Amino acid sequence: MPERGGSVRYRLLGPLQIWRAGVELRLGGPRQRALLAALAMRANESVSFEHLSEAVWESPPVAPESNIRTYVAALRKLVLDDLVTVPGGYRLKVPADEVDVSVFEQLSAAGDDALRHGDHPAAVSRYAEALALWRGLPLEGLTVGPSLVAELTRLQERRLTVAEQHARLAIELGQGERLVGELRRLTKQFPLREQLWLQLMHALHRAGRPAEALQTFEDLRVLLAEELGTDPGAELREMHARLLRGDEPRPSLNTLPRDVADFTGRTAELERLTRAVTGKSAVVISAIDGMPGVGKTTLAVHLAHRLEFPDGQLFIDLHAHTAGRAPVEPTDALDVLLRALGLEEIPTDLDERASLWRAELSRRRLLVVLDNAASADQVRPLLPGVPGSLVLVTSRARLVELEGTSTLTLDVLSEAEALALFATIVGDERGTDPAAREIVELCGRLPLAVRLAAGRLRSRPTWTTAHLATRLREGRLSELDAVFALSFGQLPAAHQRLFGLLGLHHGTDFDVDQAAALAELDQLDCDGMLEDLVDVHLLESTTLGRYRLHDLLRQYAQSKVDSSREPLTRLLDHFLDTANQATQLMSPASRKYEVDITYRPASRLVLRDYDHAVEWMETERQTLVAAVALSLEGGWHTHTWQLARAMTYFTMVRGHTRDWSTIHEYALKAVDDNPPALAMTVKNYAMYFWQTTRYQEAIEYNERAIRLLRELGDLQGEAGTLNNLSLVYRTLGRHAEAADLLEQAITVARQLGDRHLESQALSNVSNIYSALGRYDEALHACTSALKLMRELGSRRDEADTLSALGMILHAMGRHEEALVELGSALTAVRAIGDVTTETVVLNYLGVVLTAAGRPAEAVVPLREALELAERIDDRREAANAHKHLAKAVADPEEAARHQKEAEERFAALEL
Repeated sequence: MPERGGSVRYRLLGPLQIWRAGVELRLGGPRQRALLAALAMRANESVSFEHLSEAVWESPPVAPESNIRTYVAALRKLVLDDLVTVPGGYRLKVPADEVDVSVFEQLSAAGDDALRHGDHPAAVSRYAEALALWRGLPLEGLTVGPSLVAELTRLQERRLTVAEQHARLAIELGQGERLVGELRRLTKQFPLREQLWLQLMHALHRAGRPAEALQTFEDLRVLLAEELGTDPGAELREMHARLLRGDEPRPSLNTLPRDVADFTGRTAELERLTRAVTGKSAVVISAIDGMPGVGKTTLAVHLAHRLEFPDGQLFIDLHAHTAGRAPVEPTDALDVLLRALGLEEIPTDLDERASLWRAELSRRRLLVVLDNAASADQVRPLLPGVPGSLVLVTSRARLVELEGTSTLTLDVLSEAEALALFATIVGDERGTDPAAREIVELCGRLPLAVRLAAGRLRSRPTWTTAHLATRLREGRLSELDAVFALSFGQLPAAHQRLFGLLGLHHGTDFDVDQAAALAELDQLDCDGMLEDLVDVHLLESTTLGRYRLHDLLRQYAQSKVDSSREPLTRLLDHFLDTANQATQLMSPASRKYEVDITYRPASRLVLRDYDHAVEWMETERQTLVAAVALSLEGGWHTHTWQLARAMTYFTMVRGHTRDWSTIHEYALKAVDDNPPALAMTVKNYAMYFWQTTRYQEAIEYNERAIRLLRELGDLQGEAGTLNNLSLVYRTLGRHAEAADLLEQAITVARQLGDRHLESQALSNVSNIYSALGRYDEALHACTSALKLMRELGSRRDEADTLSALGMILHAMGRHEEALVELGSALTAVRAIGDVTTETVVLNYLGVVLTAAGRPAEAVVPLREALELAERIDDRREAANAHKHLAKAVADPEEAARHQKEAEERFAALEL
């Protein structure tokens, strides 16, 4: 955690320490320290007297308030204005990055997020930073009361979970040897935590120390026998057995969906597939095809759970028939699969990715499920090249073009299987009633239809099986429609209307706010209705608060809607309103734009803060891109360009360059007859070309935007575009031209009183002055920009300018000061999730560390910069990382490889 002026830093992850300006403060007695710890654990929250008393005393006195006030008075001499009185208690007001517990939680959450997105190197990095904050047991040596004990227990559990996850992923990435010492310490400190022992065994074996790994198992076996009278768990025993056999243990990967608990039947198919995939010396590929709802995915996942593959099981949905989504391109599928294996550097070319994937599979025995495939062309690059692994493919089409593939066309259930499934789901004697035979026939023995019908009967305890059969028979249209109509017909009218409107939703899944917008409902009412639809199996709950319709149910729902224009307008209004909120929260000092919407319900979704904005935009990203396409196709052209405008900042800072381009291509088609909208769209699109190193196009688009904005008399927009164009000229080394543009932008910004634009232009011109050797002017411009940005609360701009300050100090030879500023910049960009700027700052850190005579330390941020740049396809920063690594690494051969790679990449850029 960086020190900032006279601010106070609170360290609780070990013995309690409080620091100010690099000096540790002397604290009072144990009660006073416990009180401060309780407040710091809940920094920036109001903490009641009751909670404080239970944190300070194991048995609180009768009237603890006066004692607490005495301790608070003493603490205020140490922490000054950080400690404030609130009704019923106190609050410690402190930046989150000054409390190590808060930083730990933020970094751990960032690691979790990276893991969910398959970015294992980033997850390892964030987890490592989080764990490095720990200096021992939390509040070690301090006696505290029960409420604080509970919080410390939760915190310790979180630490161990992060440690286990970090170890597992680091070992996957070949970093196990360096973890051995730490894992030994943790197993000694927490001897009953079996996952720590398992990861220690993996780390030892991967370090070429199998004898020590076997001894570790024996140490644990003796300990558990003596302490608990038990043996090590199944994973540890399996690891031990494989070590004895001389197998190559790897931390097992598993991204399979859960197996269904009531899987029934398919015995013959399972036997046939099992025979097809076992005991073969060739590459094994089995393709399962069949009609919608016949259970292809369920069968593939069930089989995958039954088969043992030592190096793991991977699952990917290729989205051939997912509403609102295009089929996954093989290039993108390979990116997901390779990252799941923990690879750091992934090529961008399809053939190179496929070659790397085949090379990885040649060293592993993996089971891979490719679900919902569109065609043989989509699947072929994802297949292994040598025996050892198994690929299961599901598709509605029969993939006869796939060479060497065993195929299974899945039919409907046999009568016996359909009856068994029906009885299992119903769960009582009605499931075996003679009328069940007619029901499963009316359902066409299709698993999806049988499940729906059985679920309906189970939820209606007063119904008889014959009654259900009668209702199905009377409503018969087709087998599926009869089942759907049965459930639909039992719904109240409001539920029927909501269900039909949900069929219009263009995304993969949705939340209650989107459903409420479609149906123009209050959120609370809509939430209850969605859960009702889940109860009758007309809707699936994918995760907490999110829902989706099966493809067949979506088609049925759409048939129940007379008009889609108004509901979809409300949905697009909701997306535009919320995306605009997100932009204003992520960049509060930027120019504010109104949006042209009519749907503004009292219960509209209100985003709380920066983190909430980023979370919402990331969750809805693909749905928002699809919404831009939908609005263009449906003639909602104002929504098209305004949604693109609202998404620009997010796609830029989060590195989603493909989405950035896609939405602006749509927007350009929507603004031909709208000059202000055209000018804004061209201006925002121009920055995409700069970010992706297409510099000539960046110049052309910026110059076009300047002409359009001048014609409109939009001085603010023109000055902003001058600022943007200067970035292109700076990158191309045209510093004098860049300085001229920025000086014009600063003049206009001051005339308009636009302090945010002024601060951005000052920050950018400081870089230009530094490049020209005008260091005093550079420092003045940079510090002036920082002052403005801090007053405006512009977090990203402040972080960017801190990095600029660091590089100015570096150019002046003041390397240690530069490292302090760059460290602050890195903390800031990571706190807001700005991966684009993070890549730049990591490269800067590597440059300055190398210049400061610390090249070994420089390698770490430079490797992180390279990995991150590759992930977000930032070709400029990837080339820079290779160039800087060539100067930092110790191995001459590796240095030469990086130098060659840098030269080739720079040659490919438009420089």
